[in-house]
Parts: sequence; structure tokens; C-alpha cells
Amino acid sequence: MDRIELLRNDHQRILAILNELITGGVGKVTQTGDTAREINRQRRTLYDKLRELLVRHLTIEEKLLFPGLRGFVETRTLVDECCREHKRTADLLGRSEQLTESSEHDHWDGFLLQLERHIQSHVEREEDWLFPRARLLLGDAKLEQMLFDTEQVTSIQSATDIVAASADSFALGILA
Repeated sequence: MDRIELLRNDHQRILAILNELITGGVGKVTQTGDTAREINRQRRTLYDKLRELLVRHLTIEEKLLFPGLRGFVETRTLVDECCREHKRTADLLGRSEQLTESSEHDHWDGFLLQLERHIQSHVEREEDWLFPRARLLLGDAKLEQMLFDTEQVTSIQSATDIVAASADSFALGILA
């Protein structure tokens, strides 16, 4: 198994979670009271899982895969397109913060459908165009090395998240 295979697995998990959010019934009930609050809580928990997976996935691609492919004329434009799509994904995720507080299901559902279309298009670009070229240009040894480098990137990201959470907790007086 190499980095490309793991990125493909991430794509499948991301799309499965999006599908569950859209069609799995989470948030489809319009009742009030405890049922609506529970549905919103479930939706938020699942969405937080999706967001975490997306951020980790995008970080790994941008820090490990894209820099190696920018050096090749054959993939430079494609990598630039993928980076623009990553920016769009980040913008969409930022927009979601306003919606997660909202109880208007139509806005939430519309946002999820927009996110799904965007992610599906991005996945197709990577899996149909970028990944095959990456395998040819970088070779199996480099892709396997990226698998090990991933652990280092995610460890650094986790340490950064812990420090940021501690700083936030301190600012809120939780750790004081």
C-alpha cells in the first residue's frame, strides 16, 4: 500500500460520509423539541468527522504529493487546479460554520449538495488524471516513502492542534 491508495481510501470515506449526511436521514425530520435537537447533534457530529477527514486529507496532499508533482511540466497545471479546488473546499468549510448553528434544514441540505458536487468533481480530477501521472512520474518507491512521511505530517498537525486547543482552553479560563 502506498500514499495514492490511502488517498483513494480517504476519497471513498469522504464521499460515504457526505452521502450519509445527505441521504441517511440525518436532519431530514422537521419535528421540534428533543427529536430535532438530537438530529442536529447527530448531523453536527458526523459533519465534524467529515471536516476533520477533509482537512487532514487536503493537508497531506498539499504537503507531500503536490510539491513533488510541481516539478514536472506534465502535472504542474493539474496541481495548480487541485490547489484552487482545495482553496474552494476550505472556503466551503468556512461557510459551513454559519450553517451549523442554523436550524434551517433547506440551507444545510443545499450546502451539503454543493459540497458533494465540488468534492466529487475534485475526486474525479485526482483519481482520473493526477494519481495515474503521480504513479508514473514519482514511482512506487517515492509513493511508499510518502506513506511514512504522512505519519510525520499528521503528528506535527496533531501537536499543533493540541497546542492550539490548550491555548484556547487557557484563554477561556479552563486550564487556569
